[in-house]
Amino acid sequence: MIAVRMRGVSKRYFPSGIRANDEATLEVERGSIHAIVGENGAGKTTLMKILAGLELPDAGTIEIEGKPVHIQSPAHARELGIGMVHQHFLMFDDLTTAENIFFGLEPLRVPKIPGLLGILDRRSLVEQAQRIAADYGFALDPTAHAGDLSISARQQVEILRQLARNLHILILDEPTSVLTEQETAALFEKLAEIRRMGHTIIIVTHKIDEVMQIADRVTVMRQGKTVGTYDIAATTANELACLIMGTNACEEMSPRPQPAAHGPLVFEIEGLSARGHHHGETGVTDLRLAVHAGEVLGVCALSGNGLADLEDALGGFLVPSKGFCIFDGSRLDFRRMHEYRQLLKKGAIGYLPSDRMRRSMALSLTVRDNFMAVSRTRFFHRGWFRSTLATRQTREALRSFEISAQPEQKTVELSGGNIQKLAIARLFSIQLPKLLILCEPTWGLDIKSTENVHRRILDAKAAGSAILILSSDVDEILALADRIMVLYRGRAVLLASNGGGLNRERIGEYLLGARSE
Repeated sequence: MIAVRMRGVSKRYFPSGIRANDEATLEVERGSIHAIVGENGAGKTTLMKILAGLELPDAGTIEIEGKPVHIQSPAHARELGIGMVHQHFLMFDDLTTAENIFFGLEPLRVPKIPGLLGILDRRSLVEQAQRIAADYGFALDPTAHAGDLSISARQQVEILRQLARNLHILILDEPTSVLTEQETAALFEKLAEIRRMGHTIIIVTHKIDEVMQIADRVTVMRQGKTVGTYDIAATTANELACLIMGTNACEEMSPRPQPAAHGPLVFEIEGLSARGHHHGETGVTDLRLAVHAGEVLGVCALSGNGLADLEDALGGFLVPSKGFCIFDGSRLDFRRMHEYRQLLKKGAIGYLPSDRMRRSMALSLTVRDNFMAVSRTRFFHRGWFRSTLATRQTREALRSFEISAQPEQKTVELSGGNIQKLAIARLFSIQLPKLLILCEPTWGLDIKSTENVHRRILDAKAAGSAILILSSDVDEILALADRIMVLYRGRAVLLASNGGGLNRERIGEYLLGARSE
């Protein structure tokens, strides 16, 4: 039986005129895991937002379990048994993990009296949160505030919040984009178990290998249209990649770079130590690293091993307890963070945050306003705003980086991948700084966009920039880095050249603490 049938669904955003869905179709069998794939801006997430009641279609029909429905709101969708876990977290940062999971379902010690509020049973709330987290294999502190959680932990809270509501159609938008391989494997085991219990799962993703691993069927979308739906058992990964990219000749990712003859020292860290800023993070201890002109240094770690806190320190958000840095010959004490922050503010150091929604973009502003944000002075002359120049350069960047957007469009209307590409375009469209700190640079990007970003990074390296990449994606680190550092429990357990003896399996041993040098 078909659990979800969507026919002729169209959605256009005004006043930009962007057509997110163009007579899209979707059929999902009950009790299956169904993947939806396509390049960034293909309309995948918009179609799922319509199914989840977050957007209203301009045209088209929807059937749930064979019955025609007009989904008017998320509450209506939940009544129909549909829930969505978003790629960008919809959470209350000031509430605890348990309160976020059971928001609206909180156990009460005294039942509600009409006109009055009930009394929350906090012990029962914590116990229920511990129980559901354990049932699905997640390690979460139910009393921790959501605002203090790492990105990975926040994603887990979102998943558990939907599972707590016993919905039978579960939509997951890029569910593994912030999970480690181990967490992804655990999630897939649970999804398979949920499927066996009769639930229907729809996954929006760009990771073809995961689609081949977990999905029963896959729908490919391109430019708002449905290309087709295919059985995984009768489809190869290469065929799927070609369908997504709309070409018969699929290019391989760039080959691993050979270690470069680097230039002078640009950036060095000596003895950096910082307490864990995120719940579950160990912080960093006595960290030392150096990156030279024309070199890429890749730093990777599993969630909770200090990578997020290292980013916070390098992004100017966390004041370390001790440590120095040397930038372009000048020695700075990290404890006097204002000196380091000035380098970020002036653009001497380019920084790409891993959390593009909370740190990288002002979603209520236009694409043009966000594009201008890190280099506003070049768009003003004696106090006068050079509007034509700003619009022209924004449009050029959108075209160059293949971003499906218009300069006047609200940034919140963009897909997650296009927001990420906008953040990258903004950084790479100005004069390259001496140091680039890139955190999860291709998080949420499709195959083609990832390849384009990698090419930009390698071009910046060839132009002489020193590049420091912080990423939990081992494949990305292997594809780009000249040297690789691995953190485990906040300490560097590996620093080695990216040569023939270093591969994914060996790095995995360091990530898990099975090896140390």
